[in-house]
Parts: sequence; C-alpha cells; structure tokens
Amino acid sequence: MRVKPEGVRRMNISPDILAYAAYITEQRQLLHAIPEPSYQEHKTRAHIWAELEKAGVDKLDTFAKTGIRAVVYAQDQTQKLPVYGFRADMDALSIEEKTGLPFASQHTGHMHACGHDGHMSILLVFANWLCANREQLRCNVVLIFQPAEESPGGALPMINEGVLKNPDVDMMFGLHVFPDLPEGMIGLREGPAMASTNELAIEITGKSAHGAMPHRGVDAIVAAAQFITMLQTIPTRNVDPFERALITIGRIEGGERGNVLAEEVNMKGTLRTFSDAVTQQVKARIQQMLDSLQPAFGAQGSFRVVAEYPVVLNHPDAVARVRAVLDLEDCTVMEPIMIAEDFAWFQRHIPAAYWFLGIKRPGCDAPLHSNQFNLNEENLLTAVEVYKRLVTR
Repeated sequence: MRVKPEGVRRMNISPDILAYAAYITEQRQLLHAIPEPSYQEHKTRAHIWAELEKAGVDKLDTFAKTGIRAVVYAQDQTQKLPVYGFRADMDALSIEEKTGLPFASQHTGHMHACGHDGHMSILLVFANWLCANREQLRCNVVLIFQPAEESPGGALPMINEGVLKNPDVDMMFGLHVFPDLPEGMIGLREGPAMASTNELAIEITGKSAHGAMPHRGVDAIVAAAQFITMLQTIPTRNVDPFERALITIGRIEGGERGNVLAEEVNMKGTLRTFSDAVTQQVKARIQQMLDSLQPAFGAQGSFRVVAEYPVVLNHPDAVARVRAVLDLEDCTVMEPIMIAEDFAWFQRHIPAAYWFLGIKRPGCDAPLHSNQFNLNEENLLTAVEVYKRLVTR
C-alpha cells in the first residue's frame, strides 16, 4: 500500500480487507484493458464469471445477455436471514483513451472512463471475502454485475428477468467512484441523489428547395434553430423555480448542400429533472413547441425517448443502514447532481441506497467520461470495507 497524502483521511480498513490490495489492483487493471460497449461485454463477462467460480460462490446465473448474478449464502441458515444486493456496472464508453497507462485500453475507441472497472473489482474482492468468511455473515448476499449502464440501460431488463427474485432481495446497495470528492470520503444523501434522464431523438421535417428560391420550400434548419432557442425557456419560464430541470441538445445534423434548403434536421438531446411530474410537464411542453412549428414555418416536428432512467431516490432505511456502519468523519452529505444512473430502477422495486466514493488525489482528478480518467486502486478497498460492515454488523 502506498502512503496516503498528508491531510487525507481514509476510513480504517480491517486487515482482512487490506490483504486484497494486490488482487484488487490486478483485477481493476485487467478489466481496464478490455473495455467493451453495452451488451457486448463478452470478455468482461467471461473474466468475471471465472473469478466468481474460483471464489466459490454458491450460485451463478446469466441475466440480460451479458449480466451476471452471484449468490453467497451465510453459514448459519437456522433462521430466516435478510438478503442484501450489491451492484456493479460492466460497460465502457466509446472514448479513445489518452492516459498512456501501461494497462490502457486494448480496444480501440473504447475506454473505462467512468470507473466501471473499479466497481467490478470491488465486487470481485467482496465475493472472495464473502466466500472465505461465511460464518461472519448476518445476511445472504446477491452480487449483480450489470451490463449497459451507459445506454440503453441494463438494470430494468435484469429486473424483468427476475434478478431480484429467488432469493428475494430485501435491500440494495450501489456506488460510484467520484473524482469531485477527496479520496476516502463517502458522499451520501437521503432522497433524490441523481437526476432522471430522458435521452431524446428529435426530428424536424420541412421541404427541400434551391437556396436561391427559399419561398418554394420549408427550411428545416431555420425551424430547428427557433425550436432550440424556445427550448431554453422551458426551465426558466415553465418549470417552478424551486424545481430543477435541464435540457441540452448535444447533436444536430441536417441538410445536404450549402445552397439547398434542408428538408430534415435530426437532433439528440437530454432532459434531466428530479421529479417525475416535472419530467412529464417538460415533455408536454416540448411537444407543444414542436407543434407550433407548423403554423410558424410549415415544418413538422416530433420526438421520441430512446432511453429513460428514473430519479436515483435513496430510501431512508437503506441510507440509515449505510450511515450506521460509518464514522461521522468518513461521510459527507452530497448535494443532488444532474448525472443519471439506471440503478434507479432497482430503487423502484426495493429500498436501496446509492453513494459516492471519493477518489480525488494528484494525478487522479480528471472528470468522469474524460479520456484522461484514472483512479488509485487503494481507494476501492474503502468500498469493500463498507460492504463488509453492512453484511456483518
């Protein structure tokens, strides 16, 4: 273990968890080198499956094409025990890595730039510890390795296929490494923690014509430009100021030539809120604005939701369970953030808590989804220690 920088306070980690320092580093670096996109996590899945078999878990199943569920039973089954679930995401991003690390991505155009390699490594260490310490367990444990968190979302398909059943999970926990928090710090809050997201595909259709005779056509680009401007009034003029809403158009494509009116414009964007009611309100207003393009410009507009994650809503009982195993100085109350997570679907079915693990330190402060993202594997052991405390206390 490297010496922690001066001024950094890290949770006291028990010797039996510290013993996995070399293993967690090895696993994280192996997984970092083989990033794979959503529902194509085949090498990742094969590696995790093999490690879980070696650990000696009691049950292994496949869910949602490339997802894995592992079950570990406590040694004492003389009474009915609760079942706790723990989830890690598996997929990578379509980003070309620029870290120059010796274990950098071997897959051109893909990178673990969101820390999912770290999340999986935490659960692999936890699986090994669970299997070696069944006599300490006060619950049975379900470990969920979920595909496609980035998009289109693998949590709901796993739930629909029964990943929370047989055994029935009573409470769920998940985490995300977070470079905005000092290393070793845990960020947690009750209630809304992360925003809902609706990924939008928007189409505006006009009529092609020569650029020298625009009166014979309907310019979809002009209509789209007006629509984008109108969108920005929704959060400021249609949503209660005490609520939060964010609309971003991140991609726009249209037209064929510089001297021809564009017949079609396609846009991709995101809508994020902390309330289902606000989400529905904004969607209705977007459609009204698209409908207004016909009388104003003669253009037609429509949109569809291509991916949807609810609000990450931390249940009071699950949050209290996490706080009960932490020292006060280990934890900070996070403000809600606009990042979205499909862990939220688990929270629609059972009490669950999602928290953040600080990893910020010199050399490890690039933001999530950056091509320079990196982390110090030592910090991942903090998460394993929290999980150990949850199942033994």
